[in-house]
Amino acid sequence: MLDVALLGCGRWGMNHLQTLSKLRGLGVINHITVVDPSVDARMAAMLADDVAESLDGIDTEVVIIATPSHLHAQQARDAMENGCHVFVEKPLGCCEAEAAQVLATAVEYGRVISIGLLLRFHPAVKLVKKMLRAGEIGRLEELRFSRETMRETPLNSNVVEALGVHAIDLLCHLMGEVEPSTVNTSGDESQARVILEFPHGIEGIIDLAWDAKKENRTVELIGSKGKIIFDLNIHNSAKLLRDDIEFEIECESNKSPLEAELLHFFNAIKSQKEGGDWIAVPEHGAALRGVRWTERAVRSLHLSRPH
Repeated sequence: MLDVALLGCGRWGMNHLQTLSKLRGLGVINHITVVDPSVDARMAAMLADDVAESLDGIDTEVVIIATPSHLHAQQARDAMENGCHVFVEKPLGCCEAEAAQVLATAVEYGRVISIGLLLRFHPAVKLVKKMLRAGEIGRLEELRFSRETMRETPLNSNVVEALGVHAIDLLCHLMGEVEPSTVNTSGDESQARVILEFPHGIEGIIDLAWDAKKENRTVELIGSKGKIIFDLNIHNSAKLLRDDIEFEIECESNKSPLEAELLHFFNAIKSQKEGGDWIAVPEHGAALRGVRWTERAVRSLHLSRPH
């Protein structure tokens, strides 16, 4: 079994710790060390086997990075150069060139790397892709993604960088990993709309907001024969609307996206250690595409403002 070091135990790092604790109970991993310079964070990490202020002197083969965004790229490269497999939360880097260097390091050292774009592992996303392939809503015409949260706008944060990266990756994934043609962004750092233009005239409309009046995490796919709607907070079903009739379609699994994502990562490590094949999710090209189009969306937002 694997020994895991979790770098960062803030809000999202704590979600990782809870999931890792569950996987430890299932015998998937062996030992969890939380690494965080904050005394409060280390004291809160009661589900860990050990805590530490830094990685110095810790013998581990797996590192999960849930630290502030600007640290991700360097910490991922350092960990892989020291022989560790790495799971790094988004963003992989502050720009496409930095992200590419991280992926190049993974290839150079033969390490498994996974990027935390967990919506690819959402049970409803797997169901919806199957429904699209079966022609349940006919020709796909439009995709809509809404991620509005009541959380206050974080200091020095841009809502497109923080929340939009998941939306951009998911819409490209649902489109069959198709590259967008153009992007247009309106709004500001706290509330924005991103419009991706895909080939064949298909639009992806992404609405993002901090300080919203209510939580909203919905995805809608509109086709020539109907539409599919699902709530990202619901892991067991999606809704199909066709001929003015609403059907609730059950997912094959209701496993949380983070648990499914980490299980895939650990299974990839096991396969690699045994000399087998493994698939990165997202694959390196898709990971870079997500960084690239998030950059372009942010740049479009800034360019659209009056001077």
